[in-house]
Amino acid sequence: MTHIKNLLYLFFAFSFIPIQAQETGSFFKNVESSFTYTSEVFANVEGGLETGVRYLDNIDVEVSFSVTDFSFYFYGLGNQGRSLTEIVGDVQKSSNIDTQNSWRLYEAFVQRTLPRIKSSLLFGLYDLNSEFDVINTGTLFLNSSHGIGPDFSFSGVTGPSIFPLTSLSARLKINPFEGVSLKIAVLDAVPSDPGNTTGTSVFLREKEGALLASELSLSRFNDESASLLERGVNENSPFRLVFGGWKYTEEREGWNGKLESDHGFYAFAEVSMNNGLSLFSRVGITNRDISRFNSYAGGGLSYSGLFKKRPNDLVGIAISTPMNSDEFVLAEERNGNDYSKNELTVELTYLLIVSGQVSFQFDTQYIQNPNQASGIDDALITGLRSTFRF
Repeated sequence: MTHIKNLLYLFFAFSFIPIQAQETGSFFKNVESSFTYTSEVFANVEGGLETGVRYLDNIDVEVSFSVTDFSFYFYGLGNQGRSLTEIVGDVQKSSNIDTQNSWRLYEAFVQRTLPRIKSSLLFGLYDLNSEFDVINTGTLFLNSSHGIGPDFSFSGVTGPSIFPLTSLSARLKINPFEGVSLKIAVLDAVPSDPGNTTGTSVFLREKEGALLASELSLSRFNDESASLLERGVNENSPFRLVFGGWKYTEEREGWNGKLESDHGFYAFAEVSMNNGLSLFSRVGITNRDISRFNSYAGGGLSYSGLFKKRPNDLVGIAISTPMNSDEFVLAEERNGNDYSKNELTVELTYLLIVSGQVSFQFDTQYIQNPNQASGIDDALITGLRSTFRF
């Protein structure tokens, strides 16, 4: 894995760049920990593969601390329950915590922040979607496509380094000017072990190559906005315009049987207004000769303060539709399958915030053409997500 090795060398080189002297004190600084339990009860009330009820849960355990000039982060993840997609039959996944039952070390990395050159470097097990293709307004919705576009999430062999499978990665972030952020990442192209994706596995195989990702973000800050030098994305900016791209270094066999380049581009914009209204729109495009989805389009809006006595609650509506590649459709036609239609999902959701530790979210989704395949009736699902943070 030459690409990751080079960035690892770069990380150690940056590690010796001096920064301003810090106050003496405890060896461990800014120690923080959290425990989050999320559960869902969803019913497929009509259509899909079969009607029924499903229960899912998700456990997140996070610990972070600093040692001198370095910050460390560890994230344990556990998932239980029966799949909602199993009865709905959708391709986008109606629930963004719907995955196989497993416990795993999800993230474990070290980061060096370099304020003097307005940059930071991170190395370790890393969720690409914690910083790339993140739409703040979109995080309200439970459908997976509003967390990361399916044009990106369906790429590669087991997908990129995102929930629930992460890979060894290196990320460089640069903030040359206020409101401008450039991120570049090199990641192992195949997270986990394709033959057994339970638990945590790290395999660096030369033949698998690497995933290269970059993203340019332009934003307008509020006075209270946090520095983008830290990990994550700015949540206070009233406007963000983002352009991103990704490419796998190793070619794979495409729908036509030839070796093809797996790559794509995406862009999105989001606007937050003073009256509590936020809007977003995202598009993506890939290589149709190897990707199932040639393109994607999605968008939505959220509103806070619908009820005067509950100013922090959020209500939102969003729509998403990945569009099948013509080459994929032709390949499936040769196998006797009809994938000529595109799946379209409309989601209506209401987030009731009881406190900073407890919230309940009511969610309804209508899925047209589940799995983009003929023979599956349109589905209607409704359910409740409960979240408890400690």
